[in-house]
Amino acid sequence: MILIKNLKHIYKDSQNQEVEALKDINLEIADGEFVAIIGANGCGKSTLAKHLNGLLLPTEGEVSVDGLNTADMDNLFQIRQKVGMVFQNPDNQIVAAVVEEDVAFGPENIGVPSEEILERVNNALMAVDMLPYAKHAPHRLSGGQKQRVAVAGILALEPKYIVWDEPTAMLDPAGRREVLHTALRLNKEKHITMIYITHYMTEALQADRVIVMSRGSVVMQGSPKEIFSQNKLLEKYSLEAPLAVRMSDKLRQRGAKLSEQIITNQELAEGLCPSN
Repeated sequence: MILIKNLKHIYKDSQNQEVEALKDINLEIADGEFVAIIGANGCGKSTLAKHLNGLLLPTEGEVSVDGLNTADMDNLFQIRQKVGMVFQNPDNQIVAAVVEEDVAFGPENIGVPSEEILERVNNALMAVDMLPYAKHAPHRLSGGQKQRVAVAGILALEPKYIVWDEPTAMLDPAGRREVLHTALRLNKEKHITMIYITHYMTEALQADRVIVMSRGSVVMQGSPKEIFSQNKLLEKYSLEAPLAVRMSDKLRQRGAKLSEQIITNQELAEGLCPSN
C-alpha cells in the first residue's frame, strides 16, 4: 500500500516567504483501490500527488510505497517504476513522433529486452483501446486519444499504482469520458490502484473512496455517498455537489419525499418516478 504519515510540505514563494502547502496528512491507500481526491484550487491536491512517487519530498513526515520510503534516494528508481503519473497536458508526456515508439520509450530507458518491449507496447495499447493507432503520429490524435497514449506509456512500465493529476482538465466532454472509462477499466480488469485527482464531481462519483482537501489538509473522506450527500459541508469547502444532490435538496425543501442519500441522476430519476 501507499502509506502517508504526518506529511508536511513547506515551500518558499516568490517573496521568499514560507508557505505550508500540506499539513499533517495521514492516509493509507490500499492495493486495488480507486481513490478520488477533490478540493478547491490551491488546496494541495497536486502537491500531494507529486509526493507519491518522489517528485517532491516531505518537509516533515513520511511517504512510503510498499514499504519504500520516498526520502531515501536509493528507493526512487524502484518507486517510480511502481507509481506512474498522468498529468493534465498529454503533450508534455509524449516524446516520440509515432505512437508505438512513444509507448516504448519508458521500457527502453529502464533496459527492458527488445522482444519484451514489443509485447509490452502491444499490451499497453490494447489496454487503452489504441492499438489501431500504433503507427499514427500523436499530434494527429484527439486530446482524449493523446491522454490514452500517455497512459499506455505508463502501463508499458507495468506500474502497480497510477496517479492521475487532473487528467481531464484540458479535454472536452467526450475526451473526459474516454479517459475516465480507461481509468475505471484498468482498475477493474488489471487491478491497478488509482489515485485520481479531479475537479469534476461526476468523475469522483465513480471512485471507491473520496478524499476532500482544503487548505493543505484532509478534511473529509469516505464513500461517494457519504461525501456527496453532505451538500452544505461541501459548500463550506468551496465545492459544488453533483447536480442530482443539489436538485434533490431543492425538491425536498419544496416538500418532495426524497432520500437524502441521492447522489446520481439515476437515483434522482428513480426517486421521482419509483417503479410499482
